[in-house]
Amino acid sequence: MTIRRRALPLLALAAVGSSALADTVDLSVSCDTALAPALRKVAAAYKARSGVRVFVFPTGPGLILPQLVRDIQNDIVVTTTTTLEQAAKAGVVSAAVRAQWRNPLVIAGPQGTASTDRTFAVPDPSPASDIDGPALLARLDIRPNRTLGAVDTDEVAFLLTIGSAQGGLLYMTDVRAADGLIVIRPVPVAVQIPLLYAASVTRLARRPNPEGFVAFLASKDATDMLAAAGMEPIA
Repeated sequence: MTIRRRALPLLALAAVGSSALADTVDLSVSCDTALAPALRKVAAAYKARSGVRVFVFPTGPGLILPQLVRDIQNDIVVTTTTTLEQAAKAGVVSAAVRAQWRNPLVIAGPQGTASTDRTFAVPDPSPASDIDGPALLARLDIRPNRTLGAVDTDEVAFLLTIGSAQGGLLYMTDVRAADGLIVIRPVPVAVQIPLLYAASVTRLARRPNPEGFVAFLASKDATDMLAAAGMEPIA
């Protein structure tokens, strides 16, 4: 087979890229969007301790499993236990789960103007969100003057912080990550059972010791940081 001369630099570049990927100690983590602020804090602490950088990539909950099945590169995934169970059955993650957390769903709003009867923001049902906002609003019997649809709870938090809405459905991690938001009240378990989250190494992990970061997530230091960020540990 003849390879054209102008293709040789591209082949060399690809070889260098593959070598660099194998040699780097940086790790990549894919996680549900609402978990990203909390995991970035833990990633910074892990880098200070181990020297390993952990890049956190927030992803719509409904898109994580399709990405794993399509072999999109990630070393670690942090998502719902339901999604991890499906991923384990598909053979794209390890079955081991070292820690679990809850991320309570709450009704929140801007400090000083929080209200549920004015403009209320909710996530629309889509692969980007694991909440059917309008349906949940009906079950909560909340009847605002106006309802704003959002892509996910991250956008709900944004709408609240810029004053476009006075109340909204979002996760505790969203509230803790945003300045000026307060919890109006929690969403009762009878209305919406809190989702459970866990971490696992993926089958595409190529970098050294991704298990080290997964184990660190279960440590006391990481647990304290995650709890402060809104993720409740499950014993």
